[in-house]
Amino acid sequence: MFWEFYQQGQIHRAQSNASRAEQKAISVKSEIKRVSARIDSLALTCQAIWELIRERTNLTDDDIEARMQMIDLRDGREDERMHTPVFECEKCGRKVSSRHPRCLYCGTEFEQTHLFES
Repeated sequence: MFWEFYQQGQIHRAQSNASRAEQKAISVKSEIKRVSARIDSLALTCQAIWELIRERTNLTDDDIEARMQMIDLRDGREDERMHTPVFECEKCGRKVSSRHPRCLYCGTEFEQTHLFES
């Protein structure tokens, strides 16, 4: 009889864990859809901006590809990503990511290094 209670408890815990995992999966799936839609919107916006710039200037696709590579290599890695570097706060000397507008330790405000930093 004790064994049956123990097994029922184990079954109940496993069912609860499975239910929580299912809810988490649903939540993650929803977040992936939201992020995917945002990426699609940003890609459309970038393409529209590039086409307008290209039509009104002498710039070419090769020019933008070269600039993208130059920006990609700023962190020393060619990985098609724009990384936010870590640096030392001038006031307290602690390491801080450049994506933060101020030092997390002493509150010193930092100058933004590029427009799309976040």
